[in-house]
Amino acid sequence: MNFDDVFNAQNTSGISPEKLAFLKAMSNRQAGGNAQEMMATLMSISNSAKKQGVTFSDSERDMMLELLLNNLSPEESKKAKSMIQMMKRMKR
Repeated sequence: MNFDDVFNAQNTSGISPEKLAFLKAMSNRQAGGNAQEMMATLMSISNSAKKQGVTFSDSERDMMLELLLNNLSPEESKKAKSMIQMMKRMKR
């Protein structure tokens, strides 16, 4: 699934054009790979966005994760989802 597929499947009407451009650029950065590479990409993207003063809502972050997860094999996607759940639990 690519950015356009996710874009069309999500309600993106409330997302600014700047954020959509950032999300699209992010979706092109990572294709394939494994769960660790995906997490590294996500951290890099988050740091880059923060430096540019771009913040994302929970639904926007979910869209980023969906883009990244869909670029992984089913096995690696499962590993990444486990890592994400663990990180969410640690945040609480």
